[in-house]
Amino acid sequence: MRSILREKSQDYFSILKHDKSHWVAFWEKYCQENAEFMSGYARALDLGKEEVASILKETNRPFLDKIKQKNEQIKHLKQNAAKTLNLYNEELELSKEDFVIYLIGALGIQDTISFKTKDRMICLIDIVSLYKNCKMEELQNITLFTAKKARKLINEQTQEGF
Repeated sequence: MRSILREKSQDYFSILKHDKSHWVAFWEKYCQENAEFMSGYARALDLGKEEVASILKETNRPFLDKIKQKNEQIKHLKQNAAKTLNLYNEELELSKEDFVIYLIGALGIQDTISFKTKDRMICLIDIVSLYKNCKMEELQNITLFTAKKARKLINEQTQEGF
């Protein structure tokens, strides 16, 4: 059985290797390179390029540095989240492989975002938002809740003939 939890949050913190004046260009490249899961991010939050640029302009480097450090310290929480999902394998119907959860770094707007692609539901858990909202320690529960919500939505849509 494969894990439906994908750890991609480290990729985002490469933004810190760039001068802040290049963060918007980094974001655009980051979204392109990770189109599998970032393609629906801005659309789900109804964000245009101006809003993204404004958010990145107001984000400061020390803040992202703190999140990056904290993100590196919570590997055990990520492992526990993956183990918890496996414990709920049957209830979540993980063998169907019709949804996947990505741990990402993003703009810190919303803790979780879900959207449908043509073949599956994509669920994103934004480490930046969790940090801002003092919820990083709740990662295990948030991950399980996100998976249960995805399963419920998929099952409801299937019953409606989706």
